[in-house]
Amino acid sequence: REQFIRRFPFKKEFPPEDVELLAKNYMTNKGDVHFMAMHNDISEVTSHEPPDFPRSDLVMKPDESEWSQSRYTVVDKLRSKVVEGRIRIKQYFQDFDPLRKGYCAASQVKTVLTILNLSKIVTREDYDQLIQSYAREDGMFCYGDFCADVNKAFATPNLEKDPLAQTSMPDSTSTMAARRNKVCLSAERLTQWEWLESKIRSKVQKHRVNLLPSFKDMDRSNCGHITKNQFFRVMQSMGFDLSEDDVGLLGNMYCDLGDHFVFNYVDFLKSVDVPSEDVELAIAQLNAPYKGEDISHYFNARGKVIPHESAILA
Repeated sequence: REQFIRRFPFKKEFPPEDVELLAKNYMTNKGDVHFMAMHNDISEVTSHEPPDFPRSDLVMKPDESEWSQSRYTVVDKLRSKVVEGRIRIKQYFQDFDPLRKGYCAASQVKTVLTILNLSKIVTREDYDQLIQSYAREDGMFCYGDFCADVNKAFATPNLEKDPLAQTSMPDSTSTMAARRNKVCLSAERLTQWEWLESKIRSKVQKHRVNLLPSFKDMDRSNCGHITKNQFFRVMQSMGFDLSEDDVGLLGNMYCDLGDHFVFNYVDFLKSVDVPSEDVELAIAQLNAPYKGEDISHYFNARGKVIPHESAILA
């Protein structure tokens, strides 16, 4: 009995009274403790199956935000990507159409988009909408009409029929649907954002805070984007006491890559650190092409006075 109490392995988990009770329960007529009987009783209720393998399931937080790209059609998003990469999309469809009929199988559309690295911006719903819009009665995909709609960003078809028509080259707005994806804010949230940004703009102009170098230190790749946590650290170091809700509100406005983490500080600085008219004029003159000295109308290259034309005629 004394040996059982002294060698009991769970003294920290069981009080001395419980250990005494166990020793009394399994004590034999000779005064010894039958520990094997206790082991058998415990083994009857213990499962011999191996424990479950530990798991860590990914549980995504539901995102109820409305994104700007949801307002564009699948053709608009693909057109923006094609213009951005200057892709000749029709040539890839023609590889699956040896007779040049302008049609291919619906499954080959996904293959072409995957080759062109465009499938990542096309969801399952967008793909079904695209097939339904350009499908023939027998299920074949009319890639000729699709490519014509996409290539409208490069040139206007049948322009020879309207000689006086004016066209414009693709610019940054032509690729905006593919490059930027912001959260669509409500009118109330927009009002809160305008008030918060006006407060930041007032402090920047009053104290002449130079935010650009601090943001550049965080942007090692010089891509114009940093994380939202880095933005919060920069604003805290520059004396701007922003709450978590304020950072989230600014993030909803300037996180334009389709997530809530990558912050576009370039657009933020354009809004809060607006240069004065003199600075804008100086920047425009600095970036303007070089202009030589104007030719003098009064002196020639040797410094002599150029006579007036009326005096020469007289």
